[in-house]
Amino acid sequence: MMASSGKKQAFGPMAHGIISMLGAPHVPADQIGGSDARLAFLGVPYDGANVCIGRPGSALGPQGLRIASQEYFSWSFEWDVDLREAYGLVDCGDTRIVVGNAERTHQNVEADVTKILTGGAIPIAIGGDHSLPIPCARALSTFLGEDKRMGYLAIDAHMDAGYSVDGEKETNCSGVARASELPNVRPENVAIVGVRGSLNPREWLDLIRERGISMYPMREVKERGVEAVLKDALDRVWDGTDGVYVTWDTDSVDAAYAPGTTEPEPGGLTSHEIIDAARIIGERGFTALDNVELAPIYDLSGITGKLVWCVLAEALYANAKARL
Repeated sequence: MMASSGKKQAFGPMAHGIISMLGAPHVPADQIGGSDARLAFLGVPYDGANVCIGRPGSALGPQGLRIASQEYFSWSFEWDVDLREAYGLVDCGDTRIVVGNAERTHQNVEADVTKILTGGAIPIAIGGDHSLPIPCARALSTFLGEDKRMGYLAIDAHMDAGYSVDGEKETNCSGVARASELPNVRPENVAIVGVRGSLNPREWLDLIRERGISMYPMREVKERGVEAVLKDALDRVWDGTDGVYVTWDTDSVDAAYAPGTTEPEPGGLTSHEIIDAARIIGERGFTALDNVELAPIYDLSGITGKLVWCVLAEALYANAKARL
């Protein structure tokens, strides 16, 4: 097919039958260093640590997002940026899952994210349940080293500040608790945006207050606006830090816009607001990023998968325009 400019349109990535993110080439994590990739996707099709709230189904998230991404081009007229050209992006495939063992699965995730970081690329991990940032943030923390500081930003309907659940510490509701314990993370460099609803138990709030973690409930986002709140949160997580991990739970978005998630909640961010948030985060920068709790089995006409891709793409376009 020819565009009006006479240039051949690149429909190949959408039609070649290989399911990868945006039709990107597959490069194993341990080969990133020998490639030109500056950004790498990593799938983690695992929901075995979903022990607190929510329904199963996020293990299908990586495949669902890969399929949704192939409905789009890599170039945006709004940004005049081509993601494949800007980042040389690749898809590392899926981390090896150890069925029934979250701890060993997380070890595999941590190892793969470390390989991506040491290979010189930005890792974008796709889950899976919200235990995913535990090994990913651990990998970034170790990569930066104890002499460097790390920030942590969560966009989520839930605080995920459970110290443990029946003795288990690597669960889908423990990400913020584990991140704030990393040796080079100070609690004042941890922030949570978009919290709402009564699926947040008192002990989670107690931990957040005890550790001095910043939290911006959805009510504050509505009163002050996404841009003002995000800029405050980013100021905190980037204050004196050398790298920032950003974790984005699909359920931060209102269930009307994102029904395909494990714990759909009313009263969340609209599709416009989460796309604006992605732009703001991308312009400020991030060292590693994830998306979790996309559950295609509950999606209506694939709208959640499309939204998740558009949000990630917006963050990447903004980051490329501002920083590359």
